[in-house]
Amino acid sequence: MLVFIVPLQSPQASSDWGRVSALCERTVRSICGQVGGEFRVFLVCNEAPKMDFSHPALTIVEDEFAIPERNTGARMFDKHEKLKRGMIAARDLAPCHVMFVDGDDCVHRGLAAWCGKNPSHPGWYLDTGYIHTAGSRWLYRRREFDQLCGTAAVVRCEEGDFPRRMSDPKADFFMVDCGHFEFRNPARTGGRKLEALPFPGAVYMTATGENDSGMSMRGLGGKRMLIKKVLNARWLTREVREEFGLYEVGENQNLTAKIAKIAKSSGPR
Repeated sequence: MLVFIVPLQSPQASSDWGRVSALCERTVRSICGQVGGEFRVFLVCNEAPKMDFSHPALTIVEDEFAIPERNTGARMFDKHEKLKRGMIAARDLAPCHVMFVDGDDCVHRGLAAWCGKNPSHPGWYLDTGYIHTAGSRWLYRRREFDQLCGTAAVVRCEEGDFPRRMSDPKADFFMVDCGHFEFRNPARTGGRKLEALPFPGAVYMTATGENDSGMSMRGLGGKRMLIKKVLNARWLTREVREEFGLYEVGENQNLTAKIAKIAKSSGPR
């Protein structure tokens, strides 16, 4: 089984709670578009987002988290507290694979099936993924994707890897103590040697208005960056949209239903 844990910022920490809710709904729809394989989703928040979506695999965990100040350090602390709370909620499902997903990203529909075919594998880091700027008709294929994005790895966890309570020290549990860029390092993952996922695992959204990303397809920069972007640019095709459950927020599309009708295979292409 693959467990997805999604931490969501609070309304009080958001510039536009309606947009945060819409972005989160897209993320949850993307996750729940998994084709084949068992999975569960824990969405951890102060307050449930305004979504017109439900799914049997989705559990919304509401708790009283301190409202963070509007700076990166405070927001990251809030995020990791919610990841810890999600791990507590998922404890009874261990052993399983776990993936942390940022609340505005999209994931590949074949991840749960991949874990189902490799249930004892220690896990994978996302060496490749896509960057998409909101409103663009292009994506940018990125190597070392896990070094950039918090949606970075799928890791097999045992019961002892899950905290029991919020007072448990974060340092005792590598999943919530690691930064996303550290999952490649066995010294930080309890000796687990993760391998590169052999297909792009996620789409990192930029220019959503509610994330702290600095990467964008806009602003070409110097010649070297321009050449790199051109060589790695991909057209945002219908196939890619279906593969990741990706739609522009505001289109009011039910991608989960569309994917279920169109998809015929259970694994990644």
